[in-house]
Amino acid sequence: MFTSTQTSETPTTRGHGCRAESAAIRANRSSGTRVGAWVSSLAVCLVLAACSGGGGGGGGATSGSGTAGALDVLKVTVTDTFGAGVPSATVRGAQSSSITDARGVALLQVDGGKGNADVTITRESFLNKSVAAPVKAGQVNEIAVTLERATSAAGGSLASRSGTLPSVNGTGQQITFEIELVVVDGDSRPIDNLTLSDFALRPCTPDPANTSSDCVRGPGADSDVAYEPAPATPESLALIPAGTAMPFAAALLMDQSASVLQADPTGARLFSAKAFLTGMGTDDHALMAAFAGGPYALLPTVPLTVYGPFKDKGAAPSYFPILDALSPLVGGNTPLYESVDALRLQVVSDAALPAGLAKALVVFTDGADTNCGDAQTCRARREQSIQGAKSDGTRLFTVGLSKGVDIAALGELANQTGGALLYADSPEQLLPLYGSVGKLLSLSLPTYRLRWTVQAGTTGAFPPGSTLVGRVQVTSKGSTFDVPFIVGIP
Repeated sequence: MFTSTQTSETPTTRGHGCRAESAAIRANRSSGTRVGAWVSSLAVCLVLAACSGGGGGGGGATSGSGTAGALDVLKVTVTDTFGAGVPSATVRGAQSSSITDARGVALLQVDGGKGNADVTITRESFLNKSVAAPVKAGQVNEIAVTLERATSAAGGSLASRSGTLPSVNGTGQQITFEIELVVVDGDSRPIDNLTLSDFALRPCTPDPANTSSDCVRGPGADSDVAYEPAPATPESLALIPAGTAMPFAAALLMDQSASVLQADPTGARLFSAKAFLTGMGTDDHALMAAFAGGPYALLPTVPLTVYGPFKDKGAAPSYFPILDALSPLVGGNTPLYESVDALRLQVVSDAALPAGLAKALVVFTDGADTNCGDAQTCRARREQSIQGAKSDGTRLFTVGLSKGVDIAALGELANQTGGALLYADSPEQLLPLYGSVGKLLSLSLPTYRLRWTVQAGTTGAFPPGSTLVGRVQVTSKGSTFDVPFIVGIP
C-alpha cells in the first residue's frame, strides 16, 4: 500500500453587529444611485443581516459622514484566468467577510469614507490575493479580481519503448523491468535535469482492508504480495529526448460522476481542459465529451454526451462555455469502459477529420468503473476496450485524480495502447498534467527511462499475465511527489 496526504483550507466567516439601517442605504435612496436590482437587494439584505448579528455583516466602523456603523457596499466579482466565476471563495475586508456565489460574486460592507478598502480573497487550489479597492461613500462600489490557480510539479508513466521486456527469475520471486516517466514543473515545462538519486521506488505492502490488489494484480483471482526494491534508486537512467511534434485529433472525456464533487471541488479538471485546448498546435483538433451513468446522472445524454464536432485551435475556445456548464452537472456512477468504447468509435468514424492525424482519447476520472461487475468481469471488459483501441490505432491517455482511482486499470488502458498514465494526488497537479499531455500526444516531450529490480518473499509472486503496480517518489527542487506506474508481466 502506498500512502499520500493532501491538505485543504476551510473558509471561515465572521459576524458583527451594527445600527438598524446603514447610512449608505439611505444615501443611495436620496442620491438615486443606479445599481442592478439584485445588487441593491443583496446589499440591503447584507446590511440587515449584519444588524441582526448574522454572518457576513460588519459594524463598529465610522464612515465618511462620521456616523458610527454607517457602512457602504463593495461588490467583488472573482474570476479565474479564463474569466469564469470562482464560487465559494472567501472575501475578507476590514468590516466584514463574505463567500462568493455561483457567479463568483460577493458583497462586503466597507467604509467608503476611507477612499480604499483592503480586501483579501482566498479559495482552495487558488493563490491568495490581496487588493486595495477604491471605494466612495454613499454607493455600491464594484471591483473585479482575477485569481490564479495554484499548481505543483507532477508526472506520469508509460511503457518502456526500448523493447526490453520484464524479466522474472526462476523462482518467480524477483523481477527486473523498465518504465518511462515524464516529469513536469508547475508550469507544465519538462524537468530534464534529474539524476539517479532523484528517483526512489517505494516498497509495497498489501492493505488487508483493500478489496483490490495493491502491489501485484493477478490474471485471475488476485493473490496480492508485498515486494521491495533492491535498491530503491534505479539501476540505470536515460533521458529520452523529445521527438518531432506530430499533429493529433484528441477527444477529451470528462468524468462527471457524483464522487467528482469531493475529488475536484474547485473544477480544476474543467479549467485544465481549457488550458489543454489553448495549448493546441495549429494542425491539432479536439473534441469534448463527458460521461456519467445511472438515474442520478445529470448529463444531457447518459451515459455519454459528446459536444461535437471536432474543432481546430482557432475554434477550440468555443468549448469554454460547455466546460463551464459542466460544473453543476455532477451526479451518477462511473461507466468508464462503456463510455471509452462509444467515444472511440465516434472518433475513428469521423470522416471530417483531416487525414494523417494521430487519434487519441484523454480520459479524466477520479475512480474506477462501477458498472463492469466483479474483478474478473471488469478485467475482461477492460481488455475489450484495450483491444478495440489497439485495433483502431487509438491511444488512450488516462488522467487520474485522488486515491480512489484504479491505478492498475488506468495504467493498462494507457500502457497497452501506446498512451500514458498521468496521476494527480491533488487538483494542483492537474493543470501541469493537462498542459503537458498535448506534447505527449505529439511525442514531443522528453521522458526518463529507468530500470529497477524488485523482490518478494513468496515463490511465484510475479506470475505470467499479472501486473506489477508501483509508485516512484520523485524529488525536484526540494519537493517530492509520487508517480504511479504499472508493468505487465509477460
